[in-house]
Amino acid sequence: MGMIINIDQALNQRTEYNVLKEPLNAMLMEQQEAWERENPVDMLFVRRSIGSFQETYTSTIGFDHALSETADYTVSPIFNTAEGFAATFRTRTFQGSFIISQQVLEDGQAGAVKDTATQFMRRWHGDIVEYCMTALAGGFGEVVEFTTSQGTSRLKLDSADTTDGKIDTPTKNPLFSKKHTTVARDGNKPMEQSNAYYVKDGETNGIDLLGSDPGSIAKLADVIDQVITNMENYLDDNGKIAGVIGAKTIVAPNDARLKSALSTALSMESLCGRGDSSVINPAYQKATLQTSPYLNYCAATKNGIGFFVIDKAYNASNHGLELTERIPLTLDVQQTTRPLPRGIIYDGRQRFDVNVATWRGIAYVYIGKGESEGLTALKTAELENHLTAITPVSTLVKPVTIVGEVKTSGAGA
Repeated sequence: MGMIINIDQALNQRTEYNVLKEPLNAMLMEQQEAWERENPVDMLFVRRSIGSFQETYTSTIGFDHALSETADYTVSPIFNTAEGFAATFRTRTFQGSFIISQQVLEDGQAGAVKDTATQFMRRWHGDIVEYCMTALAGGFGEVVEFTTSQGTSRLKLDSADTTDGKIDTPTKNPLFSKKHTTVARDGNKPMEQSNAYYVKDGETNGIDLLGSDPGSIAKLADVIDQVITNMENYLDDNGKIAGVIGAKTIVAPNDARLKSALSTALSMESLCGRGDSSVINPAYQKATLQTSPYLNYCAATKNGIGFFVIDKAYNASNHGLELTERIPLTLDVQQTTRPLPRGIIYDGRQRFDVNVATWRGIAYVYIGKGESEGLTALKTAELENHLTAITPVSTLVKPVTIVGEVKTSGAGA
């Protein structure tokens, strides 16, 4: 990570540029450093650099067992380990430029130069975030597109596990799937696990957060508890407990109703029960909540239809969802002549991409009714084919109804 600024030697002779150079480049570096300290990408992704054009990560299925009962003084049995699923992390090249015109340089318009550079950096960083959020929608088994005025990137996120559990099968499961596999060992059928869920409440899909369901918070709390518990029980590629037991973070779009409901579900120690009773909230302090406006434009979360549950520690240790960088943002600063406008160009280039090996550190929860635009997996007819149904507890809160009316008369009536 970081930034590299390469200034052409010829520019050292240009006094009008040298006046602006130091404060401008310092400002660019500060903006890059501020973005790396905290940005929406860090809510969902691990950030890491690689030293070659690609790196392959292979899980180890370890030992099926390491001991067996034997007779005294017999030769101890040897247990073997083997490789598991593999994923190759790669990067793509992204470029973009801005120009400080000759006129601006001649007039010493430092403010205009700073404004242009600031807008460029803000957009560069914003495009990286939008790229990452778009990539998330590519984790449901279909290609999505990140489009700019200059081109289109096609994105599809698959995890390392294969559809049949065999390590040499080329077809991988999507990042979010109800059919993630363990390694098919010794000819045995692999076990299947899910990190993609939808809410099925009786005959109805989803949770109504618009106010007509008095039990919506209780249902949401129960769903959160079920998903986090499922994550804690995940098995590794060898069919053993994976240990997804780190602190959990719920990452959601900045949707008013969903944000309020999630905050309430995580912060209330108890929930209202039937009559005057109360029940312990199963989701109380089970996770922290983070929201981002960028997720308002992700097909899997827009309009508050879904959210993610993240175990950041597990992802960091096991090559989970990652923003992989090969070459940091590099700005080559050169003079320009016709046909470009005369002046100085800051030519930006960076190599990065989104990669993932293990799926276990992230889960997706869909609380909509099956009307998502753009993603086949979230259509009503397809939900049960791609996502695992979660049934929330019965409504804890009973609406109050008036069964009679009492009339009183005032004094002296």
